[in-house]
Amino acid sequence: MDMLTYLVVEDNPVVIKILRHLITNTLGDRMVLAETRKQAQGMLLDHSGTIAGALVDLALPDAPDGEVVEDVLAWDIPTIILTSASGAKVRNRWIDKGVVDFVTKDGRYWYPYAVKMLRRLSLNRQFPVLVVDDSPTCLNSMRRMLQLHQYPVVEAHSSEEALRLLSERDDIRLMVVDHELPGMNGLELVQTVRYNFGDRPVGILAVSGVNRGREQLTVDFIKSGADDFLPKPFGLEEFICRVNNNTQSIEALLKLKEQAERDFLTGLYNRRYFLMQAISRMAPQGGRICSLATLDIDHFKYVNDAFGHHIGDQVLKAVSAEMSSHLGRFLLARTGGEEFSILLPGCTGEQATALMDGLRKAIAAVEIDSQDNDTLSVTVSIGVCTSRKVELEILMEQADEALYKAKMNGRNRVVLIDLDKSVGRSNSLQ
Repeated sequence: MDMLTYLVVEDNPVVIKILRHLITNTLGDRMVLAETRKQAQGMLLDHSGTIAGALVDLALPDAPDGEVVEDVLAWDIPTIILTSASGAKVRNRWIDKGVVDFVTKDGRYWYPYAVKMLRRLSLNRQFPVLVVDDSPTCLNSMRRMLQLHQYPVVEAHSSEEALRLLSERDDIRLMVVDHELPGMNGLELVQTVRYNFGDRPVGILAVSGVNRGREQLTVDFIKSGADDFLPKPFGLEEFICRVNNNTQSIEALLKLKEQAERDFLTGLYNRRYFLMQAISRMAPQGGRICSLATLDIDHFKYVNDAFGHHIGDQVLKAVSAEMSSHLGRFLLARTGGEEFSILLPGCTGEQATALMDGLRKAIAAVEIDSQDNDTLSVTVSIGVCTSRKVELEILMEQADEALYKAKMNGRNRVVLIDLDKSVGRSNSLQ
């Protein structure tokens, strides 16, 4: 995530020091400070449109009753109050006015919590929430709190509408599902979602106003695949705490998924994911042409030996960047040390060869910083195999054979093996 700017309005030097450390060192973000209401008003003008969130002291010498909080809210900036004051009346007053959270300064824990909430607000924009409820009142309340916490909100008034939205959108990361719905009820909806979209990382928070048999309903929801259950009526703060906890769980799951599927150095997919996806994408081809390319960096061992592995890493990143730039619509992977694979469904041998030759030329033109202000360039050899009939394993074997021929014929070239024509030919010489 890019560096964010947060406004801190606080006059206590100790608290300022703590927040500065947490925001700049722990999060790696930027903090702008105002110690008075007048300074805060100036900061709001100077940084208009760039402040991602604000931590604001409720009582300042020139704003003893939260006037500066209202100043910040007027700019539509997500605002968290830091205060020594306590009590439900004060808290509820500011929550009703649109404050995101109300944090008391009564312990060391609350400062990291407040700063974590700031970053959470920015992350929430990437997590659309689908709210499924046929009650306009409940929908409005949940929408307001979710949007206050920067969640994009998608609404459905029935299970059928929710299933349609899930089919149309693959970016929904959390569902809030009411049990009492027209037609298919919430419990049946959860079961259907887990059956039809079981491989999709979507959290489900079930809610219900049913009193009779609530304990069993909770158990049934959890057994059916819901991640959490909240009985109605509920406080909006508790609701958003449950939402945030579920969102963080999904976020952690997505990170694990990313680590399992991606090569950590280049960001391309790894060999395991490539093989799984290639098999899946080739299955429905039904005799349709498919090409597969294997790419290898020429003399890569020499680069590592002569310049060091850190320069070798830069070369791998540069080659990967060119692949993503030129062929990002295809399935790309780093499948070995300096070896890469590309699946091109629907591409004939001639089309795949032309694409690979364009990539080869683009890589050769890249200058990579080496040492002592010098640059180096690398070339690649590419083997392509194409066929309408064979399985992935044979495509990969023959692409490797084509790559071997490219290496033997002088490197920096593309060689095609067309299994349907049973011929191999060399293309794109130096």
